[in-house]
Amino acid sequence: MSNHDKQIPALLIVMCSAILLARPIASAADLATNSSKLRVAVFPLAGSASPDQREKVGFALRAKLDRDDHYEPIDGPTMQEAAGDRPIAWDISIDALRKLVQDEQPQVLVWGQLDSSAGGLQLRLKTFDVDQPDPLPHEFQKTIAQPTDVRFAVEDILQTLQGVKRFEHPVEDAVHDDAKARELFAHGVNLVLNGDFSKPSGWEALLGPDIYPPAMSATLPPVDKVVIYSMPDDKGGTNNVLAMNLSKDTAENNGLACLSAPTPIKPDMRYRLRFRYRSDGPTLHVFVKGYTTAPGLDGKPEERECYRRQVPPSGATDGKWVTVDCDLNPQHVVMKVEHLRVDLYAYLKPGVVMFDDVELKAVGEQTRHAADAAIKPPATRPAK
Repeated sequence: MSNHDKQIPALLIVMCSAILLARPIASAADLATNSSKLRVAVFPLAGSASPDQREKVGFALRAKLDRDDHYEPIDGPTMQEAAGDRPIAWDISIDALRKLVQDEQPQVLVWGQLDSSAGGLQLRLKTFDVDQPDPLPHEFQKTIAQPTDVRFAVEDILQTLQGVKRFEHPVEDAVHDDAKARELFAHGVNLVLNGDFSKPSGWEALLGPDIYPPAMSATLPPVDKVVIYSMPDDKGGTNNVLAMNLSKDTAENNGLACLSAPTPIKPDMRYRLRFRYRSDGPTLHVFVKGYTTAPGLDGKPEERECYRRQVPPSGATDGKWVTVDCDLNPQHVVMKVEHLRVDLYAYLKPGVVMFDDVELKAVGEQTRHAADAAIKPPATRPAK
């Protein structure tokens, strides 16, 4: 996973004290009279990835299992308590796991680890059905190279469980084009601060621990740097563009990113992103990210990502400038999307990529209001 993803706030971090557990696990047959759902215990993940990253994956596992009527995930706070607020070792015995959650009576156990590696994150999971004839757990491994890979890696593993339905995702058309939308875009106000790169502000470059505003430059950037380049034009003048220069190592690992300043938006509105780019090698993975404001661990308000729109990937352009349009319907099934950031991200192959005329404008009412079962909020504890 690229280092710029570490800027993304965790969706959920929970910490509670341990409790004493006493009752034996019931079989699926014993519980059938009480509930048609099979209870699943997703234990806190171990591994060398950050606690934030491990909790995000644990949250994704519980949220996706809670999407239909077959499984009921035990909530995160309860699982933290059962584990004693510590990760569960990869080689723990089934008997030890069952003892930790015997009071919750799950039929399926899920545990594992998330490790950092040069190619991203490595997710290893074990699943065990207490009623299965096979005495050994099933093991799975997935590589998470990009932030958007998290949901797909988790889905691939969970779909191996009996009864899990095929995951489907809501579709946003690349462009919902009509005369009204074209008119609104043509005369609307560009919400992106410094989208024409006329000054050294409004953007933040990210690579590993380096976070900086791109400087104005009369030359292309050094390797693995981002600048606002005064590019000579055909008329003898210059035109400012955002330029990234990726080495082979960076392109194949972290990639280079540059995020716009936050752009406040209105609810229930559709927006159109348009930009021009030129690449002599790197592949683009441009995102528009939506954020809400929520309390952090210290109780103070912080920015939390709750929406993401990926522009269809695009690659080298053979020296030509290419214009990209993409519509987005910023929304979340629970949270209010308050503002957006444009994330210009390039990776995969080394070389220089340049961006120009980044525009984000309102183009009418939203065209999609479907609930996304894949991001349904996790189950919460019943009131006592």
